[in-house]
Amino acid sequence: MLWPLAWPAIVERILATMVSYVDTAMVGSMGANGTAAVSVNGPALWLIGSAMMGLGVGYSVQVSNAVGAGDKERAKKITQQGFLAALVSGVFALVVYELLGGQISVWMGAKDEILPHAVNYLRIYAASYPFIAFQGLFSSILRSMGNSRTPLLINTAANVGNAVLNFFLIYPTREWHGITLPGAGWGVEGAAVASAIAMSLGGLATVWAAFHQEEYRTDLRGDALKPDGAIISRALKLGIPSAIEGSIVNMGQIAMTTLVAHNLSIAALAANQIGNVAEGFCYLPAMGVGVATVALVGQSVGAGSQKDAEGYGNLGGAIAVGMTAVLSIILFIFAPGVLSIFNSDREVVTLAASALRIMLVAEPLMAAASSFAGSLRGADDVKFPMYAGFIGMWVIRVPVAYFLVLVLHGDLMAVWLAMALDQGSRGILCALRWRSKKWVHISGLDREPVVAEN
Repeated sequence: MLWPLAWPAIVERILATMVSYVDTAMVGSMGANGTAAVSVNGPALWLIGSAMMGLGVGYSVQVSNAVGAGDKERAKKITQQGFLAALVSGVFALVVYELLGGQISVWMGAKDEILPHAVNYLRIYAASYPFIAFQGLFSSILRSMGNSRTPLLINTAANVGNAVLNFFLIYPTREWHGITLPGAGWGVEGAAVASAIAMSLGGLATVWAAFHQEEYRTDLRGDALKPDGAIISRALKLGIPSAIEGSIVNMGQIAMTTLVAHNLSIAALAANQIGNVAEGFCYLPAMGVGVATVALVGQSVGAGSQKDAEGYGNLGGAIAVGMTAVLSIILFIFAPGVLSIFNSDREVVTLAASALRIMLVAEPLMAAASSFAGSLRGADDVKFPMYAGFIGMWVIRVPVAYFLVLVLHGDLMAVWLAMALDQGSRGILCALRWRSKKWVHISGLDREPVVAEN
């Protein structure tokens, strides 16, 4: 039961990341400045993404519990409430980033030569935030209902659309083997417009799919959008720790990007970006498995089965670590060739390859963190991944990186060594927490069911 739900989630994560891959590769063909203008805003964009992830956890775990308990009407009600939550949070994020867009890139350390393009990229991309919120939340809800193929198909279409739009919006009109290829020549801004359009359409399609999901078909008529205090309260209880966890991690990533941007070269900043893009490919299977285990462990909790919950968590961890280990070995061997796809600057590629190989050693532990964190969230143990994220990022990665760079005058390799220590510690902590079975008590699986008297 795990694999049919997990493999579309894995592929979906890979395809979702391809938005960043395609932008990086196409903009990177214009040199280090183009890559840096896109990458400098990365952690700021991820910060909102983390909040969206928390939103998805808050509602999708409730849907999983309702599905496991066979309560279809409650699953429909939670879906309706999810629409309201995604709309409010997405519009809020849009307003904040449009108002602060001119300052965020400066705070992130964008240098004068890339600042105008970085600001434009951020503001254009942020225009799609309401739709990104829809896509993230309702993809999670669809998986909680047992449907992971529809989000996969929608993401595939969005990525193809993004690539096509990139082709026409980034590059100017040019000749290719006697054929005139039209182009807007918008460069970095063209990449932002393409991503915003593709992700907005994807968000709308995901909402439609969730509201037309066979047994859970519903709509927004009547009092569907009237706030339900009980559902919202539980969503906040489940989602806020995940949102805080993501914010903790992404604030640390902002600190790391700022460290690189202010103290190292533009080549190092570009290398840091393409290294992150390539490294992300290795743990995408683990993220996909983690998404699947949230749904399956949550359904098991709703059905009152500790045995099933434990089985899904253990198997998910094994699959995630094994797949990630294989991918890490392959990428370690072929790192320079893979990275050259994303940037034409030899110095950038060489720096990125050296840094990436440091992180790949710890990549299987990163997979353990992602998979077991998903299982813990499905079992309502949402606070522990937050604690693990804080320890890894703010007790280990940020202090170690700043010490190595500012005190010992280290380079990009020092930054990535700190990253490896962070990810390794999180993987160990989450695996030990799952093994301890404290989540059994938190989820209520150790309580005897109440038998009604006749």
